[in-house]
Amino acid sequence: MQAGVDLKKVFLRFADKAWMAVAAIASGAVLGVGIYLIAHFVFAAEKEYQSVSKIYLNFNCEPEDFNELSYNGYTWNDLLDTDPILNYAMEELPTNISREQVAAATKAEILSDIRLLTITVTTGYPELTAQIMEAVQASLVHLGETDELFSSIEIYSTVGPEQIMWEDRTVSAAVTGAVVMLFIVLISMALYYVLDDSVYVETDAEKQFGLPVFGIFTAGEAGTFQSYGNEFLSNYTYLCRNLKKISFMSVDYKEDAKNAKLTMEKILSTEKLPGNCENILVELPEDSPEGYERARNTDGVLLIVRYGRRNGKLIERTVSNLKKQDCKLLGILIVEADVRFLKKYYMCKKPQNRK
Repeated sequence: MQAGVDLKKVFLRFADKAWMAVAAIASGAVLGVGIYLIAHFVFAAEKEYQSVSKIYLNFNCEPEDFNELSYNGYTWNDLLDTDPILNYAMEELPTNISREQVAAATKAEILSDIRLLTITVTTGYPELTAQIMEAVQASLVHLGETDELFSSIEIYSTVGPEQIMWEDRTVSAAVTGAVVMLFIVLISMALYYVLDDSVYVETDAEKQFGLPVFGIFTAGEAGTFQSYGNEFLSNYTYLCRNLKKISFMSVDYKEDAKNAKLTMEKILSTEKLPGNCENILVELPEDSPEGYERARNTDGVLLIVRYGRRNGKLIERTVSNLKKQDCKLLGILIVEADVRFLKKYYMCKKPQNRK
């Protein structure tokens, strides 16, 4: 939070991993469709058959009195399960059909007009659905003949039984899966890059550790062809102009210090400049107990830090220990850097290679 976020660096790191977003969309779509199909074909309920009937209720009252009737849209579902209606329906059905089956399969509702009742019967078998629907219709017609609130109850229409068809939402499942997976990947990447304490450019090291960065050595380029060799040469010859001995100490790998020393010597030799001072390889005290003593016997320590290594806390610890041991810190040299990323970050034309 104190260091802030280098938005350009984070954007470029995102761009380098753009394939992850594409992969997230593709995998999310496949996963969404897979879950949807499994849910419907593997764990789906058994086939169901539904019949719908429209029943017209002729009340023995004027329309303005309808709202005061006990038979309204909120009570019909309960009324179908009461003895006067259900008992009559059970008489119309075979004995192997229970009252519970009929009650569970039947739904009654008033959709708009209080005089138009919609009956829906749903079961796992078309024959059973038709039998229950006929019995319920018969019981309602009988109710219209026996209840003084009705002049009659008529069957307007009956549809079914028809199988309830699966609604294909494969496309919606694919889109949902892709969006969810993309969101997860983007949030994960954002969190990763915000918390990433790696050193990528000079300002990363200077902000975090308060030390000057001598320069950057890129990976895959020989010493005489370093893209940023001139920058290092200028800083090194100036900052070390009055020094006799310098310790080269790598935070990450022993070989990094050795390779950095060889690259630096090649750069100096191409300019026909004598080394301003003697450069001594010093191992970290964790690897060699004499490390601090050897570093103290020089004019300062140049820390070799590997690019993009997620080593911020390791560098911080090394800097702290060197200060405690009275070892003078000259600065940092970033090695094994990605030259393509640096070109995009600085947005400059490629410098002429040194020959």
